[in-house]
Amino acid sequence: MSSGVFQKTESGKAEIARRQAGLSAATRTVLIMVNGSDSVSALMARGLPQLQGHLDTLLALGLIEPVVARAAPAAPPTAPSVTLPPVAPLPSEVPANASPLAAGPSLDALRRKALVHLGNHFGPDTPLVAKALLAARTAAEFNAALDGIESKLAIYMGRKQAARELQALRPAT
Repeated sequence: MSSGVFQKTESGKAEIARRQAGLSAATRTVLIMVNGSDSVSALMARGLPQLQGHLDTLLALGLIEPVVARAAPAAPPTAPSVTLPPVAPLPSEVPANASPLAAGPSLDALRRKALVHLGNHFGPDTPLVAKALLAARTAAEFNAALDGIESKLAIYMGRKQAARELQALRPAT
């Protein structure tokens, strides 16, 4: 990812002006440094520690996005193209080990929701506490990361209240 280039989203630009997401100073600095032209390696050269973690947090919150290289304009199509909506597979065609996230909210949406929710409890340490959550690629990994966070919350909140706090963040498995 050191060759990737990121740009601020409209939400990211608004965050710089309003400071509503509760970002840590270092994460906010990374958000300000993201300019749509410098690569991740160029940002690393500026000496900010834990740059990848800050970028992961900003991506999960939807404040930055990767810059997509624009291809040369293609010749105009000769006939209009028709785009058909995707067709859901029949229940008999769905593999038994398929993730139920396909039917529910996306993992990225749950990740953003979790970071906002956890920010109320962990403040600027949220990206550190949620590192495993940001790295999760499946519903099972996501729930395992929430289990670890739940044990941290249980220290000052109690086991039952911590479980209630995180229940809405869990994808169905």
